[in-house]
Order: sequence, then structure tokens, then C-alpha cells
Amino acid sequence: MPDLLKALYPGFGAHWQNIAAHPTAPALRLQAAQWLSWLTNAGALIPEHHLPLLRRVLASWYLSYPAAAPLFPVTPSEAETALAAWIGYADHSALPASLSTALAWAEQFPLTISPWLTTANATFSQQVVTALSAASVKHEAALLWWQQQTAKHQRAEIRSAALNVLVQQLQLPVFSEAATEQLVSVLERSPSATPFICTTLRRLVPPPVPTTTPTEPAAALQWAIEQYLPYRRWQASHGTNTTAAAQVQLLAKGFSDWFLAAYPDHLVGTTASHQQQYWAKRALKMPASDELVLWIIADGLGWNDALTLQQLVVNRAAGRLSLAAAIPCFGLVPTITSHTKRAVRWAVPLHHTAAARANYFAQQPTPPADVRGIDNLAEAVQTAQAGQVLVWQPPEPDSIYHHPGSAQTIRNQAEGSLNGLAISICEAVAAVPVTTAVRVLITTDHGRLLGESPRTLEPIPGFTGHGRAAFRAKAPATVPIPRPEGAVDSESVRWLDPDRYRLPDWVAVARTDASFKIVNNNGGMRGGTDLFPHGGAWPEEVVVPWIELHSQLAKLIVGGILTGEARSNRTGTATLRLVNSSPRLARLRRVEVIIPRVEPLEVVFDDLLPDSAELVRAIELPRWPDAAQAEKTQVTITLETPDGEQHSFVVPADLRNTDLRQNAANPLDDLF
Repeated sequence: MPDLLKALYPGFGAHWQNIAAHPTAPALRLQAAQWLSWLTNAGALIPEHHLPLLRRVLASWYLSYPAAAPLFPVTPSEAETALAAWIGYADHSALPASLSTALAWAEQFPLTISPWLTTANATFSQQVVTALSAASVKHEAALLWWQQQTAKHQRAEIRSAALNVLVQQLQLPVFSEAATEQLVSVLERSPSATPFICTTLRRLVPPPVPTTTPTEPAAALQWAIEQYLPYRRWQASHGTNTTAAAQVQLLAKGFSDWFLAAYPDHLVGTTASHQQQYWAKRALKMPASDELVLWIIADGLGWNDALTLQQLVVNRAAGRLSLAAAIPCFGLVPTITSHTKRAVRWAVPLHHTAAARANYFAQQPTPPADVRGIDNLAEAVQTAQAGQVLVWQPPEPDSIYHHPGSAQTIRNQAEGSLNGLAISICEAVAAVPVTTAVRVLITTDHGRLLGESPRTLEPIPGFTGHGRAAFRAKAPATVPIPRPEGAVDSESVRWLDPDRYRLPDWVAVARTDASFKIVNNNGGMRGGTDLFPHGGAWPEEVVVPWIELHSQLAKLIVGGILTGEARSNRTGTATLRLVNSSPRLARLRRVEVIIPRVEPLEVVFDDLLPDSAELVRAIELPRWPDAAQAEKTQVTITLETPDGEQHSFVVPADLRNTDLRQNAANPLDDLF
């Protein structure tokens, strides 16, 4: 009979006769896989009068393993169903019980599955789309679908295909909300999850929703960097997530309100390290006689772009430069170049820049040389002198962000402009003689919104919209400048008083994510959408970078002392005073206090200790030492420099106790 079937169906060839009368289970599995593969591709139905003979031969093959019968069908459609289920791309929840039993016996498909990968990918994609589209809780539907795949005896190639398809669908905005921490954690544990897939999945998971803005400036700055910006970047890349967009709107408006309220007293003209002008004043100090300073004030360089630029410069500098500082700080408002760049350049509020410039040149024997943004910085270096500051103000990346195009195209072009800036900076550094130390300072005039902005705000008469700010071309001569008619604070707009905000005139800034409409030549207003605008006071607009790269990093030298008074064996507050006498900044990370016969105390910090500066912090001691213990108390501080290195220092302790027996000449005196 096999010979007759071979003659009738030569496509199955020698397989008709290669199987033994009582095959082993592996041999029968292989025969079943070959049979299903051939019958699926055969196309035409087997004639009805051939079926009795065919069924008799097939039954003789699985005689010893009757559970395998569903793997030997006689029609192409049945074969296709069994094959898809066995390979692992069919929905097993709809399979007949007999076929499920056969698959449990069959284990993994024994043939190479490359001929079916295209079909598997298409089927998986349709399944995922159907499952997620119909689900109200999408992450549960995605997790259920993946659990169904892992319950199958799939080959590694098929399991990888299933995972790749799911990850691709999760990246679509319509399904991105399904990428929860729970789902991503499950997918990451799959043996099919490559490092690239894990990285892709992690980018899909929303960071924790930020808390409300702290009211203390340094804490608010850390909140913006560590909580808000990660969440905001994720939200901007998942624009269809309306819940996240509403959350960002609420957080950013709350921050903007706090920032504008705190700005006049705490965020401009102060000596605190959370203010950009603090660092700008230091940049204007006379360099050492054997040092050349390159100060780059890029246009519209946001915090994350700055970190990218920093890494590009360090990598390209080939060991000539080391990271000395990468500090976020609060910039100026409104976040418009015309109102901020000169103020940053001369480290004073805008209306004081002319006087500051004149005063600086009068005092400095070797004044800074300003290099135009369109000029070659390396050529300027060749004519510079040691002991001088070169100030370069390139128009990038802001000029790129204002190009027309899609958001992704603009992001790609901006990334290219950062690489161009890095090349220019490194060419300039290479032009400095190796005998001259070089210090590179990188900052900006403003940040920018991380997403799109609807142009819905209408400037009042006489004012022109510039992104997310509106102001007049020329301020009135009247002093003080009266509040313009119609300049009313609203849910969408805040007005900046020139006296309070140290500006030449009144300025309106957006409070929401909106921008101002463009006033046409005929006086009409044009709406539309702005991509990556600036002018307001959202965190990504006012948090700006201060980066320092040095060719010769000095040694970090920090001293200090832990002092205080309290009753022994009781709680008490000690004061830690640290002094950084080196030209390097660092962050205080840990303080360890070891008191004899008392459990060691470790306190974690995250406080900036600028170079040539002092830091004071309180430390609660659960059990104050007695006199003998105080003499042997050890205090170790650990600081971290921007290059990631940890530095530990031992500082002395002067912990005094106020016990009765030590303060009274006669112990009984305290009883009267």
C-alpha cells in the first residue's frame, strides 16, 4: 500500500516507506511533522476514493500511539490547523481536546520552522492587535496573551518571534499603556529577551508619577531632575496617553507657580549654587596664568541634550578632558534668548548687563574674547593667550529645533547638531598647547518644552508672541512702567512685573503647555502647533545645565568636623561642617558615625558641595556618647565627584555631653 500511495503522491517521496512498522515516539513525531508539512503545501484535496487507503496507512503508523491520530489528518485545512498549533502560533484556547492531547504527546515541533516564520509573525500580530483592542485593561490582556505563548511547547525561534511581535505592538501609541511594570518584568525574564528588547521595554514603562514640587529651591531642583523630567520625557514620547498628559500639565503648572513666586527672592541674583548666575559669575573670574578657559553658551540646550553633548565631548577628546561638574541649575525668565543670553554672559539681571560689561572690561587686564557663534572656535584658540576666557555662543541646537518638520525628524537633526558642537569643541581643545591647561564650561540661555504646544494664547494689543512668551518690541519710557491694560493673570498666563523680575518691561509667559499665536503683518493671528517652543517657566524650560570639563583635574580635598552637645545615652543633634578647599566639586553621599559600644550609624545624603565652599548639615544621633565614648568616636564622610569616583575622608568629632555629674562641682548642688 505505501508503494501505491508513493506512486499516487510522489511529493511525499520516500517518507511513505521510511517509517518502521512500530516506530518509536521520536520517529513518529518526525513522520507527523513531515506529513503535516507536505499535506499543508499540497494544495489540492485528496480524492474521496483514495481516502480509505490513505487512512489505513496513516493508522498503521500511529497504531502504537493512538493519541497522535490528530497529527495525521487527510485534508489540507486540518493539516494547516494542526501544523499551526504544533509550531505554536495558533490560538490553543480554541483547539479540539483531541488535538490538545496530541500536542501534549508531540512536544516541540521537530523540523526547522523558518518556512513558517513569516506566517507566524503575521498571526501573532493579528492576535495581539485583536486582544489589546478588545480589552479595557490592556496590560492584563497582553499578559494573558504572553502566558498563553509560554504554555506552549514552542521552539526558541517561535518564542522569540512572539516576543518581538508583542514588543512591537507595545511601542505603538494606541497600545503603549499596556507596558506596565508588571508586564515588562515578566517579559524581561524570558530567555528570548535580548538586551535590546529589555532596553526597549524599559523605555516603555512609565517612571513613577512625581510628587508635588518641594518648596525649598535645592530640593525643587532635584525633584525636577530625578522625578519630573524622566516622567515628562516618557509622557512626551507617548502623546496619546491622556492621563499622563493631564498629570504633566498639573505638575508643571504647580512648579511654574512655585518658581515664579520664589524667583524674585531666591532664584535670581543670589549666591546659591542652585542658580545659574552663581556659576556664571565664577566663569568670569580671572583664570590662572597657565590656563585657557573655553566658555560655550549654547542656544536652547536642555538638560538631557547637555548630558548628551558632555558625553560626546568626553569621548571625542580622547583623554584630554575629564568631567569635573555636571550640575543642573535654575535659569532666568522669560526663557527667551533676547532676555537671557546677555544676562547669562555677564552674570547679572538683564537690565544690568551694560554696566556689568563696562565694569568687567575696566578691571581685567586680559578681558574675555567673544567668538561669534558662526566663527570657528579652534581658529580663535590659536590666537588666544593663556589666562584668557574665550566665550563662544553658537546658535545650536535652538536653530535646529525651530526648523519645520515632524517631531522625530527635528529630534534626529538636533542630535546631529550636538555631535557637530562636540567636534567644534574638541577641535578647539586640540588647538590648545599641551603645556597649557584648558577648562571647558558648557551652559545655555534657556531650555525648551519637550513636546508640542498648541498656539491658543492671544497676546494683548501692543505685544507680540514669541513661542511661550509675549512682550513689546520697546519698553515705555515711563518709570516705573505701569501694568499694561489687559495684562491680567489667568489660568493660562502669568505676567512678570519688571521691577520684581528685574526685566526691562512687562512680559507674559504661558502657564499651561500652550504658546502664543503669531501676529501676521495684517494684524491677524495665526494658531497651529509649535514644536519644542520655549519662553515659559515649566521645569524643562528653566532647568539648565552647568558642565565643566578640565584637562587637569585637581585632587579633591575636604575637611570638616562633627560638633554638638547633649546628654549622654539620649538622642541629640550634631552639626557636620565640611569645607571643600579644592577646585573640584562633589556630592556628599554618606556619613558614618562609629561610637564605641553603640550600633554604627550611617546617614545617606545627596547634597552638592561646590569647590572652595562650605556645607553644613544636621545629624541626629540616637544615642549621644559619654565622655569616654566621645574621645573614640570616628566619623567618615563619603563624597562622589561627577566622574563617578567615591572619595572618603575621616573628620574629627567634638561631641560634648551635658551630664549633671560633669557640670556641677557638687552633685548635690543640682538638687537645690
